[in-house]
Amino acid sequence: MDIRHFRYFVAVAEALSFARAARALHMSQPPLSKRIADLEQELGVRLFNRTSKRVELTTAGEVLLPQAREAVRAFDAALRVARSLSPTQSRRLRIALPPETSRSVLLEIVSRLQEQVEVQLVEATTAEQQRLLAAGETDIAVLRHPFEKRGLRVSAPLGQPLGIVVAAEHPLTKLDKLHLSDLTPYALVLFQRHLAPGLYNELLDLCRAGGYVPRRILHCARMTQALLSTESAVTLVPERLLRRRGEAGSKEFIWRPLEGSPIHWWTSVVCRSDECVGLTRVAVDVIFASLQQHEGWVPMPRPVSARVGETEFTPD
Repeated sequence: MDIRHFRYFVAVAEALSFARAARALHMSQPPLSKRIADLEQELGVRLFNRTSKRVELTTAGEVLLPQAREAVRAFDAALRVARSLSPTQSRRLRIALPPETSRSVLLEIVSRLQEQVEVQLVEATTAEQQRLLAAGETDIAVLRHPFEKRGLRVSAPLGQPLGIVVAAEHPLTKLDKLHLSDLTPYALVLFQRHLAPGLYNELLDLCRAGGYVPRRILHCARMTQALLSTESAVTLVPERLLRRRGEAGSKEFIWRPLEGSPIHWWTSVVCRSDECVGLTRVAVDVIFASLQQHEGWVPMPRPVSARVGETEFTPD
C-alpha cells in the first residue's frame, strides 16, 4: 500500500463512479478497480458496494474517506516543503508544452528565464500534462481547453480559429467560400481521443453544430498527409501549423478558412493554485506573452457555458 492507493480511493469516493474517477485520474478503469481491490484486501474491509447501476461507500469507506483525504493532503504538503528546501529544486522550473509548440516559443521561454532559474521543458499532450501536474512532476503546463480546472490557476484563454487542410486536388478547393456543412461527404483526420478527451469531444460537437457529421473519423498522429491524399479526407488545424511544416509553400496541401470561424482552439497557461507565486508566476507571464507573439494566439473569451468553475487570472 502507498499514497497512490489513497488517491485512487478518494477519487472513486468523490465521483461514486469508477469510470468517472478513471477519467479524472487519466487512467483506464481496470487498473483502477484492481488498485481499489488491493487496498480493500490490505485493509481487510470492503470500501464500496458495487452494483451494475451504482457505487456506494460502505460504513468503513465513509469512516476512511476524511482520513484518506487528510493523508493525501499531508503527503503533498510535506513533499512541497521538502522540495522547497532543496537548492536545486528551488531554482528549477519544469514546464510542459504541447507537441506542436513552435521553436520560437521554446527559445523565448529559455532565453527569458535561464538567468533566473533552470528551465526543464517537457513535451506532453493535454492529458499527459494534467497527469504530470496532479502528480507534482511539472510546475507549469499549457493546456488545450476544455480540461479539469480543480486545484489549478488558469490564465485567461487564448484562441485561434481552425481552418481545413486538404490535398491540392481536393474538390473543396474549387469552392469560393467554405462552410462546415460543405465537409459532410468527407472523412475527418483527427488525433486520438485519449490525448485530449475534452478537446476531442468539443471539436466534434462544434462540427455537428455547424452541420458536419464526419462519415468516418481517421485517427492518426504521423500519417495525416498520407490520409489526406489517399482518403480525400480533411483535417482541422490553425493556419500556422501548415505554414510551420513548410507545406503551405508546396503545391501538395492547401489550408482554407471556414466561413464565420465556427471552430477554435483555446489554450491557457496553468499552474497549481497554491504555487503560482514568485518565479512560477513570472514564467507563466513569459509563456503567455510568447504564445501571442510567436504563434498568433489572441486573448479570446470562451463561451460562458464552457467556463463554469474556472478560476482565471490575467498574467501581468
